[in-house]
Amino acid sequence: MTKTLAIFGAGPVLGLSLARRFGREGFRIALVARTTDNLDALVAALDRDGIEASGFVADVYEPAQIASAVTAIGRIDAVAFNPGGGTMGEGIVPVLDVAPENLRLILDRFLVSAVALVRAVLPDMTERGEGAILFTAGQSGLYPAPFLGNVGMAQAALRNYFHNLNAVLAEKGIYAGAVNVGALIEGSVPHRALTASPMDFEPEVIHPDVFADAFWKLYSTREAPEALVGSFGR
Repeated sequence: MTKTLAIFGAGPVLGLSLARRFGREGFRIALVARTTDNLDALVAALDRDGIEASGFVADVYEPAQIASAVTAIGRIDAVAFNPGGGTMGEGIVPVLDVAPENLRLILDRFLVSAVALVRAVLPDMTERGEGAILFTAGQSGLYPAPFLGNVGMAQAALRNYFHNLNAVLAEKGIYAGAVNVGALIEGSVPHRALTASPMDFEPEVIHPDVFADAFWKLYSTREAPEALVGSFGR
């Protein structure tokens, strides 16, 4: 039976690389994003590569829409929580500006939404005794960065979550793990925004295929619950 990877937060950079990497291994791809235009372009690109893909419209920040998308997709063998895209930078504040309101916003995006996705896919995976839950995480969860005040708090909580998930679910045949982004992803919204004007330093930029390879290694070996790609901020 052909396995299905569902990417929640599919975009034309990391999401597409991730889809191609798993697609080369024979996976069918389910793409979840907010706009039909984005999904249609991704499906067409994957079709040209000979990879079977379908698009599902949902906001990955909304638990109810996450649950509806999971139902619409059907069997999911591996799921990737890949939030971000054009709105990723909105609401990020340095540590001295963290307040309940802006913390709650980021927690909803990067932690609560992740928990909602896990709750939606886990029953079927548990019943089958197999599956994988993958997260795109940030280096600030490992190495605190004051300019990423509220994001670092959410990422640290997410890291605690997927480590505990992996520890508990391993005996059930289910893997949980994350790739921590420690560099600018080439072609991403943050990369384009930061390099649009002259900078006083040379940021580390890594092609999205490198991150996709890291995801595949985590999935295929299941030797560790996380990997770090890049060294930004260290």
